[in-house]
Amino acid sequence: MIIYTIAMPKPHSHLFHVQIEIDRLQPGEIRLSLPAWTPGSYMIREFARHVQEFQAVDDQGNRLPWRKTRKDTWLIEAGASTRVIVTYHVYAFDLTVRTSHLDGSHGYFNGANVFMYVHGHTHEPLTLHIDLPVGWRATTGLTPLPSDPTRPQRASFQALDYDELIDCPVECGTHRLLTFAVDGIPHQIAIWGHGNEDEERLLADTRRIVEVQRAMFGGLPYRDYTFILHLTDGRGGGLEHRNSASNMVDRWTFTDNYERYLSLTSHELFHAWNVKRLRPALLGPFDYQNENYTRLLWLMEGATSYYDDLLLVRAGLISEERYLQKLADKIVQLQNQPGRRLQSLEQSSFDAWIKLYRPDENSINSSISYYLKGALVCWIFDMTIRAQTNSLRSFDDVMRYLYQRYPITGPGIPEEGAVLAALELIGGADGALRDLYERYVVGVEELDYATALAVVGLEPRWQYRRPRPDGQPPAWLGINVRKQGDRTLVASVRSDGPAYEAGVYADDELVALDGWRVNEERLHQRILERRPGDVVRLTLFRGDALVEVPVTLAVAPYDMLSLVSVAAPTDAQQYARAAWLQKM
Repeated sequence: MIIYTIAMPKPHSHLFHVQIEIDRLQPGEIRLSLPAWTPGSYMIREFARHVQEFQAVDDQGNRLPWRKTRKDTWLIEAGASTRVIVTYHVYAFDLTVRTSHLDGSHGYFNGANVFMYVHGHTHEPLTLHIDLPVGWRATTGLTPLPSDPTRPQRASFQALDYDELIDCPVECGTHRLLTFAVDGIPHQIAIWGHGNEDEERLLADTRRIVEVQRAMFGGLPYRDYTFILHLTDGRGGGLEHRNSASNMVDRWTFTDNYERYLSLTSHELFHAWNVKRLRPALLGPFDYQNENYTRLLWLMEGATSYYDDLLLVRAGLISEERYLQKLADKIVQLQNQPGRRLQSLEQSSFDAWIKLYRPDENSINSSISYYLKGALVCWIFDMTIRAQTNSLRSFDDVMRYLYQRYPITGPGIPEEGAVLAALELIGGADGALRDLYERYVVGVEELDYATALAVVGLEPRWQYRRPRPDGQPPAWLGINVRKQGDRTLVASVRSDGPAYEAGVYADDELVALDGWRVNEERLHQRILERRPGDVVRLTLFRGDALVEVPVTLAVAPYDMLSLVSVAAPTDAQQYARAAWLQKM
């Protein structure tokens, strides 16, 4: 039996106190490790660096010798002791959805950050005790145990195994708790922080999101669900779990940017089906100390990113017009990444551990996001299936089929051929979907947006966000800039742009154009006055050296897209569009 106890006696210290009681039958060494990453966030994060004051004793209180065998592993020489108690502290002052944070206002923790696992015992039932400061409570997706009247500040829970323990983040504090039910299944929203939220609207819209996703899959896959919502000063993000999600939004997001909350909530909830139950075979059982590679993250995150906003339309929470604009914005975003010509979706998925979470100034030129391109490719698959089946089937059916075909109790989706087989089973095996898969998932060919849009009676209308007054194509420098105090720095240089060819570098400080001082706004104004083919002189500080670089301006790529209805949509197009954006 293994019992975990976590306490926070001095919240202002940012230290969680962790105890692990290990009852065992066999003598010998005990090996414990702290995960190096947390599921859903595919980067090695070295959580062990926050561990301090590790020690181990036997049931008589005698200290047991121990040593570290690697950066995240502790080996205890327990001898014949049948009961071992391990204690350590974890520094927690990183406020993100994937880490842990403790201060005077709350304690939030992900199990992967704080709970070591005992090698050879990860599949056993576990007990978790949380010792809380006076007046605090604990909210989590774990199964609660009866309270102990002698310890009123202790909350206790049970986990089926170590995977479930770390898959259920915990919010401790004086947070608000909103509740609702769908199909008799309880849901709760634990809110830390305050802003301009309207609790009644938030509650009603969150329930609506649950209802529309339930309708797509035909039922809810969990016994209960917990939304942990952090209202912060500008930070954001989300992380999915099997029966809970941690979401973080700016505290003032609920007026001008309310759909940010809706999209994030929809995205993380959709993962309750896609990723947490329907998953690649290589994402389970988890190896918590090393990278877990798969080439299917484009489906896990891409399909989720496709449906997060689409289901908001079906739920009536955003308009069709707004959804189409968001889809258009995604297309523009991908088309403005030269890396789309180099990195495929499969490669992007496999390299998530070293690429997506570690962007640099060259990322735009060398890589793409499996979230972004994955969503667009899933949309194209959807349009293709609808066209080939006269709208009788769709990508919805692909997701439902995969969900039934590869249940949580099974080994998961095989890497080779399974997704393509599902596409062809639903949409037809005439070769069209196989061709798209090879070109868009395995390969790096440009996506054919026009053909996909035509299925639902739409057409692309490309424009310039800042057109020239004379109506001619504007000139283009091909750099992105950022401010650093009073300085204007080159953030990135696009490999398909003229500045790249001329030898402008990232981190160059932009001083002047043709001898006149410029900042970000003046730069855009001066370039807008020029024509493609004009030569401009950029004066730059490169380190401490003042350099001048001549650049021949190019024709700017389009940076704005509208998706508009064709003049005379056919009955088939109108039917397909209505079926795609179905309103419940």
